[in-house]
Amino acid sequence: MKNTRLNDLSRMLRVTRMHNLGKGKAILVAGIVAWSAFACSFGNVNSAAAASVGLLGQAGIFTEGMRLGGIPYRNRNGRVVVSGSASKQDNVLDGCQVRAQVAYNMARANEPRITLDMLDIADKLGTTMEGLEYSVKTASSVKSKIVRKIDKARQSGEVPKQDYEYVSETGDLLRYTQVVKHDDMADMVRATVKLLEEKGYTVDEVDNKYLNESGRYKAVHLNATSPSGQSFEMQVHSQETLAVGKATHAMYEEWRNPETDDIRKAELFREIKAAYDDLPLPKGIKKLNSYKRNTNIA
Repeated sequence: MKNTRLNDLSRMLRVTRMHNLGKGKAILVAGIVAWSAFACSFGNVNSAAAASVGLLGQAGIFTEGMRLGGIPYRNRNGRVVVSGSASKQDNVLDGCQVRAQVAYNMARANEPRITLDMLDIADKLGTTMEGLEYSVKTASSVKSKIVRKIDKARQSGEVPKQDYEYVSETGDLLRYTQVVKHDDMADMVRATVKLLEEKGYTVDEVDNKYLNESGRYKAVHLNATSPSGQSFEMQVHSQETLAVGKATHAMYEEWRNPETDDIRKAELFREIKAAYDDLPLPKGIKKLNSYKRNTNIA
């Protein structure tokens, strides 16, 4: 039993990249990780199920108090961040129905357990996670997405869905960015899929953006579902693609703004696309097929 506990401690510190701490701090960090990852999850209840719970008058049980904390992680710049911490002060869906808030809170509560698995995968592959403090989409970002979807539906002459339906079908309430060597991207995606499946996750989609030569953006996205039913997104990037993303972020925000006119949108699209096209193709990336569960889409 003692050796098992020591192995668990060592593993937690290794995957969070916090293994250079002194013994006292190490035990404290490992305790925080274990408590956050295993005490906060809602088990087999995912966000979609939460949104359809009948006794929503009891929604108080799905409040912020159910999330005890995130997972500390030392990023590649040496800074310690806490997973999902960006949502700590931004987790209220103002003006939305209770069901929408329930679905969002469920995803937040499920995040620490999933995060520890994602860090374990990164550790096994020798990769790193970027922006882990944003592993939970902030409420204001979710609300903006709801507004955009409602506007799009109305412009198409459709009746918009309920806000909680939009929240429940949002696949990136939880999202991760794994950073790999540029030429290793295809191999690392395959290895990531394998490790996810070994842990009991379902990989619902592999979206290789490199196969769309007319697209403005390049990376590989994985959409997956945890054993408890929580959907999430993992983006696989290299330092090179992240640098382009950072350099073109302001242009992207302007491009997706509904108030930007079509001529300007087209100009921004070309500029963003040109920046990604200037990067060399990762080795073998065109042989990495896109995949959608039960359907090959390559």
